[in-house]
This record gives sequence, C-alpha cells and structure tokens, in this order.
Amino acid sequence: MVLFYGWTRWSGSVMAAIMILMAASAGAGWAQETGKFSDELFSSIQRDMICLCGCKSILKDCPHVNCDYAIPARKKIREMLTEGKTRDQILAEFVSERGEQALAAPTKEGFNIIGYILPFIAILAAGYGVSLIAMRWAGGAKAREGQVRKTDSEPGDSGPDPANGQTTDEMTERLKKELEEFDS
Repeated sequence: MVLFYGWTRWSGSVMAAIMILMAASAGAGWAQETGKFSDELFSSIQRDMICLCGCKSILKDCPHVNCDYAIPARKKIREMLTEGKTRDQILAEFVSERGEQALAAPTKEGFNIIGYILPFIAILAAGYGVSLIAMRWAGGAKAREGQVRKTDSEPGDSGPDPANGQTTDEMTERLKKELEEFDS
C-alpha cells in the first residue's frame, strides 16, 4: 500500500527506527561530553596544584613516572570528583592536609595579596625613579627649580643666539674658562 509518492507502510517504520537511533546517539554524545567536562575539570584542578615530590612542577606535568605524590594525589582527585565534590572543596581539602604549598599560586586573600600588588607598585616606583634621573641628566631639574639665569633681553626675544654669532661678554668669558679647564 502506497501512502504518498512511493512511501509504503515499511518506510514509516524504517524512518521511526532511524529517528530513535539518532535520539539515542545524541544522548550518548551528551554523556560523553559530560565525561569530557569531568576530564577538563580534572586537568584544571591538577594545573592549580603543585607536585610536592620535589620536582617543583605542577601536578599535571610531574616528570616522574612513579611519583610518590602525584599518582596518589591524582587518584584522590578522581575519587573526589566521582563523589561529586566541587573544585573548591577538593582544593580546600588538599590545602588543609598539606598547607598552601599544595597550590601552584597563593590565594588572593590576607597577606598574600601583597604578592599580587607589590610588583605593580615596584614598576611604578622604578618608572618614577628613572624619569627623575633622566630629567636631572637632561638638566630639566635646574630649569624646573628656576636656577637657570635669564639674559638681558626684551619681551618676546629669546636672547642672544650663539648659532648666529650673537654672544654676550658673559658667554665668551664662560667659554674661555671652560676651554682652559678642558685643556689642563
């Protein structure tokens, strides 16, 4: 029996079976993604912890094949994840057992905040110091403090221009004196 345009009773059953298989595979894909998320969380927790075997690597990248710390720690993290514990709970438990040395980076609270702020303060202070030194080398400090002598000139006139051969007796005397000191 043809329903419309070549469809038979069996075609409908085949289409229903295909749709059921597609829905089942979508559900399986969703379950795999959930497992993948756990693997990403597992890796993330390992990146936030340091291996305490002495290699100074993060737990995820410990180079020792039979590490006495990394292998049991990874096993414990997996067990805690399967129990449904959160990332913060897992990290808190390791910190309570081993102290903050179990973390790859210090927590951002209490005295540890200085470790995050101090580098920026040091960079700003160093920049300020370098700018002060540069201004003093360039003679900007004398000009800023008003220690530069003004020459006799009219308003709007910048004074004698040595490049055009215009000098004052004071400039000539100073030049002679400096040349004598230089020669001796």
